[in-house]
Amino acid sequence: MKKVLIACLAVAAVFAFANSASAVTCTSDQHPAATLLVPYFQVSYDMTGATPALVSTGVGARDTIVTIANASAAPMVAHVSVYDRNSSFLLDFNVALTGFDVQAMRMSDILAGNLPSAGSTVGGGVCQHEGGGVYPAGFLRVNPPSPATGLDNSRAISDYPSPAFGPAFSNGLITSLTNDCAGGSSLGLAQGYMTIDMANYCNLSNPSDPAYWQNNAAGMENNLFGEIIFTSGLGLPTYGLSTVNLEADSAFGLAAQSSATPVRTFYARYWNAGDNSGITGTVTGGPTCANCGSGNPTTDLNLSSPWNIGYGDMREPLGLRYGARWFDLADTTSGLEILTSNFQVWRGPYNGASCDVNGPTVVLTFFDEDENTITQGGCISPCSTTVDNFPLETQQTNISAFGHPSAAAGWVSMNFLNTVQGSIFDQAWVNYTFEGNIALESILVPGTQLDPSTCNPLGTETSTFTITPAVPAIPTGIGI
Repeated sequence: MKKVLIACLAVAAVFAFANSASAVTCTSDQHPAATLLVPYFQVSYDMTGATPALVSTGVGARDTIVTIANASAAPMVAHVSVYDRNSSFLLDFNVALTGFDVQAMRMSDILAGNLPSAGSTVGGGVCQHEGGGVYPAGFLRVNPPSPATGLDNSRAISDYPSPAFGPAFSNGLITSLTNDCAGGSSLGLAQGYMTIDMANYCNLSNPSDPAYWQNNAAGMENNLFGEIIFTSGLGLPTYGLSTVNLEADSAFGLAAQSSATPVRTFYARYWNAGDNSGITGTVTGGPTCANCGSGNPTTDLNLSSPWNIGYGDMREPLGLRYGARWFDLADTTSGLEILTSNFQVWRGPYNGASCDVNGPTVVLTFFDEDENTITQGGCISPCSTTVDNFPLETQQTNISAFGHPSAAAGWVSMNFLNTVQGSIFDQAWVNYTFEGNIALESILVPGTQLDPSTCNPLGTETSTFTITPAVPAIPTGIGI
C-alpha cells in the first residue's frame, strides 16, 4: 500500500527494526509485538478564536508523529485507541496494513478527523463484510459470528472520509485532552496516549470493553512495530524513539487458566473477572473467567488459526521500577536554562472518570554524580495523605518540579509499587529527555527497567503466577 509519508520522517525517523535474537517475555525489548503503546503525545492548539484550533506548524507549535509498521508478509488490521490523561477512552479506528507496510500519522491530523484510510489502493474489501477471504488470503484472521459489537460485521471500516468527523467532535476531543480530573487545564497543549493492537477483524470496540477480548477482536500475532516523533515549530527539540512494544505470549493464557490468583498482563484490568482490588486479591472461577476469550491455549495452539489461542489479552505487562538520567543546568548570570530534562510518564491503572487515583504513587530517589540523594513521594506513617508525583495516566513533567540535589546532573530511581492502595495490575513506563540549545542536546531516551521481570516485579512475586522469562540461546560457531 503506497502512502505519502510526512516529509520530516526522512530526517527524524529512526526505525525500530527487530534484530535476529529472540524476544524475551517479561523484559522491555524492541521486537515486533501484538500491541504498541504510545505512552504520551502532545499537540498545540490555539484558544484565541471561538473554538480551539489545532496548531501543528509555526513558532513554538508542538506535534507528534506516530508510525505503525507491519513486519509480516501477510496483510493485517491494526486497531488504534486514543485516551486522554484521565484514561478516558475518546476515539478508535482501524488501519489496514498490507505486507511489510508502514503508515505514518500526525496527531494533529487525527484530532481534526483526518484518519489514515485504506482507500482504493487495497479495494473496498479490507473489512470483508461480505463474509469471505479470511486469513491468509485477506486482511482478516477470522470473520466473527459473534463480533465485539453488533455493528462490526456491517459498519466497521478502514476506509474513512476526510474528515471522518466534524468540528464539534474535534473540539470535544481537544477539550478532553486538555483537562485533568481535578479541573485543571494544560492551556495550549492537548495531551494523551494511544494503544495500537493487532486485530483479527475490523471492529468498533476498544480494549476497555470485555467483549473486545471475549469475542477475539484483538489478535495475538507479534508483527507490529513503530515509532513516536515529537516535533517543534522552533525546530528544537525534535526527537523520536520506538513505541513501547508489548508481545503476546501463550504462557499468559495458560497461566490465566491454571492460576487461582490474578496474572499480570498489560490489559488484565479490563477482562479479568476476579477481585483485582489489591495485591492479595484472588480470581474467582479460574478457567471459567467470563471475559477471557474463547480460545484454549492448551489445545488450540494451531498456527493456521491464531485467533483461537487468545485467553485474556496475553500481552506482557510493564514494570514498576525505572531509572532515568536528568540535567538541570542554568546560566549562573542570567538564570536561563542551558540544559534541562523532562520526564514522560505513563502509569496505570487510573480511573479518571471518578477521580480515583488509587494507583501507583511513585516514590522518587534523586542521585547526583557524587551519590548525594533526595527522596520524595509516598507518605509518612500512618499513611493518610499521599504525595503523587505523577497524578495522571500520562504526563510530561520538567525536572524543575522536583526537589533534587543541587548538582547539575544525576539520575533518579522511580518506584511505582503501591502496596497500600494499589493493585498487582499497577504498571508504568518512563521516557526522559535532554533539551538544550543545540541539536545534539535534543534527545529522548526510554527509562531503564530496574525490575528483574516486568511480570513479577519486586514486591508482587508471592501473589502472581510466576512466568519464567525465556533465556536467549547463545549462537554457536561464531569466532571472535
